[in-house]
Amino acid sequence: MKIKFILITILSAFLIQGCDEQLEIAQEDNITSETLYGTPAGALAGLAGAYSRVVAVYREAVINAQYPTNWTDEGLYNRKGARDMRKNNFTASEPMLRDIWGTYYEGISAANTLIVGLEKSPLETHVKQEFTAEARFLRAFLYFDVQKAFGGIQGVPMPLEETNKQLLPRTPGIDVFKQIVADLEFAEQYLPNAAETVGGRASKSAARGLLARAYLYMASAPFNQAGAYEKARDWSKKVIDDSYHELNPSYADIFNELARGNYETKETLFQIGFSFADLDTNQSSKIGSAFGIKFDDEACGSGDAFKGKGFGLTYATVSLVLKYRADLNDERGLWNTLPYFNKRNDNCQLGLINSQFMIPASKYRRYLEPNTTNTSYGSHHWPVLRLSEMYLIYAEAVNKIAPGSNDALNAVNMVRNRANATPLNSISDGAIQEERLLELCFEGHRKYDLVRWGLLEQKVNETKTTMETLAADPNFNNEDWVTMGTFELGPNDIPIFGNVPINTSPRRNVMNASFDFYDGYNDFDASKHYILPIPEQELGVNTNIKQTTGW
Repeated sequence: MKIKFILITILSAFLIQGCDEQLEIAQEDNITSETLYGTPAGALAGLAGAYSRVVAVYREAVINAQYPTNWTDEGLYNRKGARDMRKNNFTASEPMLRDIWGTYYEGISAANTLIVGLEKSPLETHVKQEFTAEARFLRAFLYFDVQKAFGGIQGVPMPLEETNKQLLPRTPGIDVFKQIVADLEFAEQYLPNAAETVGGRASKSAARGLLARAYLYMASAPFNQAGAYEKARDWSKKVIDDSYHELNPSYADIFNELARGNYETKETLFQIGFSFADLDTNQSSKIGSAFGIKFDDEACGSGDAFKGKGFGLTYATVSLVLKYRADLNDERGLWNTLPYFNKRNDNCQLGLINSQFMIPASKYRRYLEPNTTNTSYGSHHWPVLRLSEMYLIYAEAVNKIAPGSNDALNAVNMVRNRANATPLNSISDGAIQEERLLELCFEGHRKYDLVRWGLLEQKVNETKTTMETLAADPNFNNEDWVTMGTFELGPNDIPIFGNVPINTSPRRNVMNASFDFYDGYNDFDASKHYILPIPEQELGVNTNIKQTTGW
């Protein structure tokens, strides 16, 4: 029997509850705390407890979006005066760190509690296996996030079923990854296929994709695990070879569907579902506002073409914009770094941004969200794993095994061809690394990628130098923008581009004094900013943990 349910419905009932043993099940289900996991409804409630923590930690778009993007060669946080983990000027006592850490470990505890409860459950074996597989997938997913952000070679505390309530020391990072692999291998065996899975829940493909990513991290610095590239190659190829999955012919459509709150499962292997039903911000997401087209005018509400205020908290770096502008055939450029915004008191129209230094990340389109309001939150789903990443993992792994491989070249060109980008004639580690930037920007990968490649400090310095050089160059003008044409809306309010230039004079490349463009680069400290510190509050509670080197 395949256990299916609409996850958002479950989350709406349980999202703001505490740990699993505190969940209140409707009385007519005849479920008590002693028999919670003895029925499918009770097991669903336990599973929802783990999923709800995933929703909670991703909804603010900080640890999964802003932190891994800001002050790299991908983007920068553009608000002045903030002092937190988004600007490289924080300490281990930062409250945001404490909250993120705590939410992750609440989710891990919920998964552990469910796994233990299912061991003693009278449910049929195959039903228990499927629920356990999903719980172990979520545990692996949560540990992966915590390990890549906080762990490093020293690792993080790793409570499992038998140690769920204990205060533990740090488990070495490589051992955390080995547990992640073990959980995902179990999940891959017992989870349903993607075609049989309700959107927003884990499937075999999600487990395989996360296994491929995990092995890529194990193969990279600081672990350099022997044989891990081969495993990354094999698991990514297993997803690629699955006839159910295919690249969406339209790069833009992937993100249009996310904005509409739909589940596109052919390319998207796993996504976190959000809801804005009844305008409930507990279940909603900030990704459309933080990483979408900038909309300033709150008056552009229902009945207008554009809906939903977008704050544009992160600018694309000028170096990323120039990479895209170097190949105007690449459709990802105008999708991810669109030089248009909605100006206040401008009749709800879109106009050109006046500086190539000030283009907000535009990957996510708030105006396609249903039930948009002036709040930052909406029902915008978050893409966790996509098929295009599997092609790029495969390419990276194969090229490490056999440098210059045609298989690696063909995999990268599959991704580029979908975007109408100019195909590559040869392949290298650098080309694959750049392709990950172009394809996966603003999806929460860049800083973690640069860390595992050992390139973070180099890219921080290169980006700052590029910005300083171009900002001081009176001859640097965005003349290529005159070819981009007018902005129009096509069917279903999807942006299209006309052929008539909207501006025929060079652009002004100024930096707005209201924002900070260099603070995060200036404050970068290579001795510690490759990794987040263990929250100081956690050290006070758990004296078995030692702080991360450098902090």
